[in-house]
Amino acid sequence: MKFFVPLVIMMVLANSIYSQQTYYSLSETWDNLNKEDNLIGHQTQVATDITRINGTKYRHTNISFQVDDGIGFGWLTQFNNLENGAGISGNNVDSFLYQGNNTITGHGIIIFDDVYFNIGAANTMNITNYREPYNFDDLIYLGNPPGGIVVAKNLYFNNGLTTTNRSQPVNGAIVFVNNAGYINTTALSDAQHVDGFVSEINFEANTGLPGHNGQFIFPVGNSTEVYQLQRTGIFTDNEYSLTVGWVEGDPGVTPDLTGISNNPSGTINPTDISHLETGIQSVAKVGFWDWHYQLAFDNNGEAVSMPTDQTITVSIPDLTVYSGVLLPSNLRLVGWNPDTDTWINLSGTSGASGLSKGSTLAGTIPAGTVITALAIASTNAVLLVTFGDFTAKPVKCTALLQWQTYTEQNNSHFNVERSQDGINFNTIAQVSGAGNSTTTKSYEYTDGAPLSGKSYYRITQIDFDGKHSSTPIRSIEMNCEGASLSVYPNPAANQITVRAGKAIMQVNVLSTGGQTVMRYRPSLSQSGGSFNMNFQSLQSGIYLLQIVNKDGTTDIIKLMKK
Repeated sequence: MKFFVPLVIMMVLANSIYSQQTYYSLSETWDNLNKEDNLIGHQTQVATDITRINGTKYRHTNISFQVDDGIGFGWLTQFNNLENGAGISGNNVDSFLYQGNNTITGHGIIIFDDVYFNIGAANTMNITNYREPYNFDDLIYLGNPPGGIVVAKNLYFNNGLTTTNRSQPVNGAIVFVNNAGYINTTALSDAQHVDGFVSEINFEANTGLPGHNGQFIFPVGNSTEVYQLQRTGIFTDNEYSLTVGWVEGDPGVTPDLTGISNNPSGTINPTDISHLETGIQSVAKVGFWDWHYQLAFDNNGEAVSMPTDQTITVSIPDLTVYSGVLLPSNLRLVGWNPDTDTWINLSGTSGASGLSKGSTLAGTIPAGTVITALAIASTNAVLLVTFGDFTAKPVKCTALLQWQTYTEQNNSHFNVERSQDGINFNTIAQVSGAGNSTTTKSYEYTDGAPLSGKSYYRITQIDFDGKHSSTPIRSIEMNCEGASLSVYPNPAANQITVRAGKAIMQVNVLSTGGQTVMRYRPSLSQSGGSFNMNFQSLQSGIYLLQIVNKDGTTDIIKLMKK
């Protein structure tokens, strides 16, 4: 009997685990069926191969969709079914419907015909699944290219941001085959794009036009902004993949994860004058587009050249802060050539359409030239960006903001700005700048009274002449209302009671803008207790109680005064 009880417990636990998910463990072919998840808001797990043919429709109502690692483990269609003509798209439909952030995860093959991300306009689809190329080339005809997900017809971006696995840039990308495409609810925007990598690939058997009939826009950017790249040119090469993603940071110090081969450590593409083609004086340090063309089933990920010219048009970051010293005509699109270790001019004598965010800059990658990255350069020596990394993180109920500058020109100070909605910002502090600098400078500021819940931060640099530029926006989630601390009533008219599980040194009453409007010093024993606070003199509205404990910690509670 003593052996039976643990066995029963294990069986109960196993049943409990699987009762929380939709689980497929037997290989099946679904023919013209309507299927959906058993539960809502849990996980769907595929530990086998499920093939959908002839108009099968699947409703994903779970928060997570996982395909396990294994030979043949996958979410498959006619596209990778040899018996049905591999490489030919079908008319199956997948709809992701859980209203909230979703995840497509695992290490398996995931093929969609039409797929809808109907998860809510403000929600993120996180694609962390990745799949490497096969070790033998004939299986590429089965329609199993490397990537996070493969789209054979259309992807409908009815969500907000979509992310891919940046540690697997090629093997985790969203792959669009032949003339498969995407449809946005609006135009590409800062709110709706791919934070990660996107690939094109062609298959001979596919009935669609190869290479998107000569033009494709890669909907890429970072976590807050879109910097799309358009490719125009003949791309009919069967079994070759082209992968593009935006990478934040100075291309001279930030690793190019694809580089000359798809390796985890990446490569660095130096931007000093010795690595610039004649006529190019500087390269923007704001970021670059990772460009990687390879044989799809090459496990080494060796970058090769395209056999035809490709015209590239990019959407640039905001460079208006340099409008006094830089003209749009100074800008050039440059490409990193690993064969010569040089950033080469792709634009000739043509400049950009402007300096504001979304202005366009174009150039041509010549046939037969290997390129592994694309960046913005200038024909004068202006270093085109001030900011480096900017991070925001909670530390003991405070918000620690840290940022860097690579260069500073005429820089007076930085405004530290905070927002509740990510749109309307208030300045909560100023930090002095270095004036003029060509070396990396590091700065930090601690917001001692952050807002409860989600807060948004950015740093705005102000020149002595009033010109300014800002970092991307960063957000943090703050929850410092501990179980041992309570304030009641809330909302309150004139008086509240504070009950604490530890000794309190001081209570600061802050406005939502961060200004201190009242201070109170209670007398509590080392074990805590309770006390009353009268704030009859304050106007009605929302306030923050910043409770400074004697052990050095800080708690924040939102309070509404009637």
